Amino acid sequence: MAKQQAAQKRRPTARTHPLDAWLNQQKHAIQFSLQRLWFSPMSTWMTLAAIAIALSLPTSLHLLLKNLQSLTDSKREVPTVTLFLKSNISEQQAKDRAELLSDLPQVVNVEVITRDEAMADFRQITGFAETLETLDDNPLPHVLIITPKLSLLGVTDQDIQKFAQKLEVYQEVDSVQIDVEWIQRLRAILRIANRIILVVSILLGMTVLLVVGNTIRLDIENRKEEITVTRLIGATNAYIRRPFLYNGIWLGLFGGVISLVIVNVALLFLLEPVSQLSTLYGGRFTLQGLDGLMTLEILLASSLLGLLGAWLAVGRYLWKSEAIE
Repeated sequence: MAKQQAAQKRRPTARTHPLDAWLNQQKHAIQFSLQRLWFSPMSTWMTLAAIAIALSLPTSLHLLLKNLQSLTDSKREVPTVTLFLKSNISEQQAKDRAELLSDLPQVVNVEVITRDEAMADFRQITGFAETLETLDDNPLPHVLIITPKLSLLGVTDQDIQKFAQKLEVYQEVDSVQIDVEWIQRLRAILRIANRIILVVSILLGMTVLLVVGNTIRLDIENRKEEITVTRLIGATNAYIRRPFLYNGIWLGLFGGVISLVIVNVALLFLLEPVSQLSTLYGGRFTLQGLDGLMTLEILLASSLLGLLGAWLAVGRYLWKSEAIE
């Protein structure tokens, strides 16, 4: 008897590490949740399609806004400052002043438009060539168009206005005009569009929550007897909740993947007509697609929405079942 007890003491006892047990539970929950997705494939694909459509719309709007903002980068949205010279200033004086202004560090380029060039453009635009021939003198002044360097001046409209006020002190200058109105209007439109996209994203995010929550709720109803038996043998709420949470994550993640496919296919259809339109306007604009960071953000957001929707659905069921008990 003593020998048997000594042998039992020397025999190692198999114990499971808590971390290994937790990892096994997570693995089982992941496998079970993936199997539940294909338990009713038709319902699963309909749910994924609804999630994908809800996610693809704000993604497409965000890409549209991103491409519009690319049209107004620092090279394109630099406001020009137009100097109208006095009528007694000769063409040579105008060119000399333009050369002096081009040497300023705040100036990128100075373009000279003589009164003869301005008159020729005016005749071509208006079509009043015969009427203009009756004028004794050319009433149009010489014009200097200055492109400032925003990196030295600053990016606000007030900085440009201060620079324009400094140009008014030159004796040759009659008046100064700043071309900033179109920039201000475009910025206002982009701000409104950004707010609209934010509101649409919130509403469609709530739609994803409702879709995932309703799907998980139906799954809970189908497994109600199984959950009851599991609770009778001592299962905790965390154990019951875990596979449903993974199910919500998979729905959100796979729905996000399908939404990315939809957006990229839509971009492929738009590449050729946008390129043709850009060529007609003499530009080389190319649509910008989804970069790696934005792709990860969309997948992360869709997974979190699925997790939150599942959490709310399971939490509501557990709260009701505990209240009844």
